[in-house]
Amino acid sequence: MSGAIKHTELASPEIELSVPAKIAGLWPVIAPLALAFVFILARWYAGPRGFLHEGALTMLALICYISAAVVFVTDVFVKEQILSRLGLITTAMGVCFNFSGWMIRWIEAGDREGWIGGINGIWRYVPLENLYALTIGFCFGAAITTLAIIHKPRMEFIGALSMPIVVVILTIAMLLGNKISTLPPILDSYWRPIHVSVATIGYGVCLVSFGLAFAYLLKDGVRSEAIAIAVGLFGLFVYLTVGGYAIPFQAEYGLSVMADESSLPVRATLPGVGPLMAITLIVILLSLGLFTLDHFRRDERARRLAWNLFRGSVVLQAFVLALLFFQIRGAVSAAAQIPQSQQAVFGAWLAQQSQTKVPPDRYDEFAHLWIQENAAHLSISAKSNPIEIGALISLFVALLIVALFSRNRNAVMTALPPIQKIDALLYKTVSIAFSLLTLLLITGAVWANESWGRYWGWDPKEVGALVAWLAYAGFLHTRLAHGWRGRRSAYFALAGFALVIFTWIGVSFLLPGLHSYAG
Repeated sequence: MSGAIKHTELASPEIELSVPAKIAGLWPVIAPLALAFVFILARWYAGPRGFLHEGALTMLALICYISAAVVFVTDVFVKEQILSRLGLITTAMGVCFNFSGWMIRWIEAGDREGWIGGINGIWRYVPLENLYALTIGFCFGAAITTLAIIHKPRMEFIGALSMPIVVVILTIAMLLGNKISTLPPILDSYWRPIHVSVATIGYGVCLVSFGLAFAYLLKDGVRSEAIAIAVGLFGLFVYLTVGGYAIPFQAEYGLSVMADESSLPVRATLPGVGPLMAITLIVILLSLGLFTLDHFRRDERARRLAWNLFRGSVVLQAFVLALLFFQIRGAVSAAAQIPQSQQAVFGAWLAQQSQTKVPPDRYDEFAHLWIQENAAHLSISAKSNPIEIGALISLFVALLIVALFSRNRNAVMTALPPIQKIDALLYKTVSIAFSLLTLLLITGAVWANESWGRYWGWDPKEVGALVAWLAYAGFLHTRLAHGWRGRRSAYFALAGFALVIFTWIGVSFLLPGLHSYAG
């Protein structure tokens, strides 16, 4: 290491407290966990009919997290002590319901199979068997990390940045469905609960470090227009990928048709949703163009018009979501909403699946007959395309947060603590995240060797986890060896969390591999 460590990490002077005083100061973190254990024990002794089930508790957690997100964002602009206290309480309640629901799922899984014995005993039912279980654990890790920070003075701001993301992630989890899965015997190992538990908590800490990196950029004076461009590009990505690329070219949107609980490779069009999405996409594109013009020419008129369009896209995106869910709720016949243009491709798939010889020129007729015969079993729901709907919700939240924060940038800057404090907290959270991701790779390798006979196989999820680990390693290396701080380090934290998100959800839905069982 060269003479690179020229700066000592900033630490705010604090009065030394005794151990009992420090423990007492953690009551906002300890109390919800203690109450959660009461709920878990009550469920264990009362049985399935005597207490709330996991789905209800997770819904309560989502309600609490939504309330906390709204309160914390409001507190940024209003700055009332009662709001800070209310945000802390609702977050703590959410953590209680989230954790108790997650652990009660353990009991429900055991009850479902009759607590079959074996080499791993009760560990066989640890609630980490599919993507839903992993995601509610992810939300718990992020929420309790947030709670551990916001109970300190002047740290409420992190709740305004992390809790909206937690809301989106938990919403995606609920769209995935909470069906309990049975893992293949080859994956039943003591290392599974250790490995996946480390992943859930580590991902949660990464989420909080993302919020801190964003806060640092705000405090460091990054232009609101630059942030709006980044969100606009995200919106462009969302609308160019959802719906099978149909939004920009056909101005129509539909959800995958489900036969009972299985998703089929054909979509039922939702009237009016596609055109409204196309309009929203055009507005986002126009705002992007004007923001880019302002970036190079500092054009006041272009900037003002860009912000008007950007805020208009928030309203349009809200209408998109409202119409989307209204059409899902009001859909009478999924079969009647499947367009003719999709039937030929669907017919080819049906013929392949059923191993029926059908001439290519009759694929559409074959599909039409199958759809008519099975119409009673076909449906659409919010669970048809959970990741797409989650992406649309994420876009709305991102647009709304940037629009609100840019509207009164001075209030946001006042709500944030000194930049040195944000930087020090970012360093601490990234250090913890890096340690947990390191354990994730090690325990995963041991589990892989036990299950598949090799420590590393370049599976997509293994590669994703490694690349995310390298991003956080880059943060720490450049900071300690080269003295990097400020925006460059913050960008490392942003990139690291983006890679974590891809590892969490992208692999299960986009890249086939040994970890695809999580989907």
